[in-house]
Amino acid sequence: MNNIYYLEEEILNHYDGAKVIKSLLWKLMYKRVQKRLKKSIITVENVRKILHNSHNSIGCTIDAPLNYVMFRNEPIWYYVEGEREYYIPLSIGFANTKASYDIVLINGKLDIRDSSIRRLKPKDRLSHSPVLSVKNFKIIEQSFKLLLAHIEKENKLYEKSKPKI
Repeated sequence: MNNIYYLEEEILNHYDGAKVIKSLLWKLMYKRVQKRLKKSIITVENVRKILHNSHNSIGCTIDAPLNYVMFRNEPIWYYVEGEREYYIPLSIGFANTKASYDIVLINGKLDIRDSSIRRLKPKDRLSHSPVLSVKNFKIIEQSFKLLLAHIEKENKLYEKSKPKI
């Protein structure tokens, strides 16, 4: 299952998972990615289409640069004994053998996170950061587009195979 942890039920924008900004450069790079996101196929509506697909899928493998996909279609608060309570939002996780990214939906807003570092140290729950590279954003966007087409195709097949009442 895809879990990306937040301290609170709000998007982090240009901050890392612990709500710390690493540098002023992060803020500038983040703005470049957000500018692209505004014109992108990655929208709240399309994220919801994927998360709430007809066949209740929680993940799949697609022929894309980020070929492993996991869905978190219900947000939860999760208590880790000896630590604290974390918020795990709605999200679509994309990964391949080298990188891992999450498209997060919180309160009708999108947050695109790089969780590649967390794969190296899974105990560090808050070791995710914003996607700052336009190059990485394009890879996420391409994978998202292919995923959306895959989900729409699967939804149509599911609707055709569903018994008529």
